[in-house]
Amino acid sequence: MKQIKWFAVFALALGVFLTACNKEDLTLGFEDSEQMVASTDQTTSEDLYADVEDQVDLAIETRGAGQDCPEVTVEPADGSYPRTITIDFGDGCEGPNGRIRKGQIVVTVSDTMSNEGATRTTTFVDFFIDDAQIEGTKTLTNLGPDADGNVTFQRTVDGQITFPNGDVATWQADHFITQIEGADTPTCFDNVFAITGGSSGVNRHGKAYSTEILEPVIRKKTCPWRVAGVLSLTVEDKTVTIDYGDGSCDRKAILTAPDGTQHVILIKKWWK
Repeated sequence: MKQIKWFAVFALALGVFLTACNKEDLTLGFEDSEQMVASTDQTTSEDLYADVEDQVDLAIETRGAGQDCPEVTVEPADGSYPRTITIDFGDGCEGPNGRIRKGQIVVTVSDTMSNEGATRTTTFVDFFIDDAQIEGTKTLTNLGPDADGNVTFQRTVDGQITFPNGDVATWQADHFITQIEGADTPTCFDNVFAITGGSSGVNRHGKAYSTEILEPVIRKKTCPWRVAGVLSLTVEDKTVTIDYGDGSCDRKAILTAPDGTQHVILIKKWWK
């Protein structure tokens, strides 16, 4: 009888131990899963290409006045369209948010972007942000006002990021952007945008993924990160959600795994 009781206690303890180990393995496994890697690559891609957009807006707004780096040139210089704007960071300089940028961003603008049908196409020449190389093409098109009179844009991105360790991630986006604040002022710094649409890519492990924005993603020009919005991300037939928060300006996003557990993604240069 004592042997039977001892065996029962042992079996129960073993079951608890294995369950605890399985839970730990699942947690550790998710941290290294393709869902986590793809989510990190997705938020990193959004962040880096948004940084490019901010640099373009700043260059157009100031034409480089008051700063030694970057050097901004506009051709032709007579204010006519189409025009080409070259933003040259040279061998590298530190800018907003402590980021080091080097190389060139080249922007071709067909017309003033407040006009319906105007396009702004961005390409790169040996351009790096914090030693991550940014390549590809980004196009912004003015679609005109929506039913509420808000200016709307379509943004397409066909991009690739090569990280300092040699890993490569690709990102293709097709976003629709509605300006919900700041359209009645001449400066771009008070602009607020609501973003819908989706994207796709291949993470640095070579796994394809896709995203869909479920709740409009909110971007304020006064904040370098997204401040609200929810999107879904699917990779290897598993779907997670990424929540950018309640409007606070921080670099955190909450990732919800298929089993309901949540993980914090810090939108940062993870390769440092």
